[in-house]
Amino acid sequence: MEIPAHPAAPSPEHSLGDSFAWAMRDPEWFSKLILMGLISLIPIFGWLQLLGWMLTALDHLRHGRQDVPPADFRYASRGVHVFLASLVWGLLVAVVVYGSWFAIVFGMVGLSPKSGGSTTTSNAFPLFFFPVLFGWMALLGLLLLVGVALAPLIVLYTDRLGFGGAFKLASFAHAIRTSPQEIAAAGALTLVAYVMSGLGTYLCYVGILFSVPYSMAVIAGVLRWYEVHAKPGALPA
Repeated sequence: MEIPAHPAAPSPEHSLGDSFAWAMRDPEWFSKLILMGLISLIPIFGWLQLLGWMLTALDHLRHGRQDVPPADFRYASRGVHVFLASLVWGLLVAVVVYGSWFAIVFGMVGLSPKSGGSTTTSNAFPLFFFPVLFGWMALLGLLLLVGVALAPLIVLYTDRLGFGGAFKLASFAHAIRTSPQEIAAAGALTLVAYVMSGLGTYLCYVGILFSVPYSMAVIAGVLRWYEVHAKPGALPA
């Protein structure tokens, strides 16, 4: 039976640490994760399924269930809005990152010392290049922190309001002001889950069949924890 997407009554017993352990309470959790890992290898369609599967896991937690959704091909429609929102946000970040990098490169080319050029230009080049390079790296770090902080909000707003919910920046700012400690904790755990998803690449990439879906299960737990503990008004009804 399909579980509705709307949150059920709060479950205060779901702690932040449960985000890492809840999936293991299902006796079939390991086989389900491996099968979802195999499905996720399908280009585009696999990630649609995986995101929908993660949101379905969130629905299970909303209703007090501790069982992992079965691996299947029925989750694409559930994850399509989050998938499209992630594509748009990824494109925006890519434009900022690569656009700023190309601007730096072209600017540095203009300042680079030419053969037979003046000594003043040669001396000025490192004075501009290294501060600008470090500034660009700081921009990347800032974008990473902002992305991590916003990821739980983007997913939950998109899940509750549809595709347009992914771009309600004013609502995101209000949520952060309303419940700063909770979103900081949720963002930090989301970053941990993201790092965990890549650990499978160290086992000749075979490990991603487990690490990627497991990280999605962890994120589902983090999202549920945030829903329960966020201050009133931080999330849409």
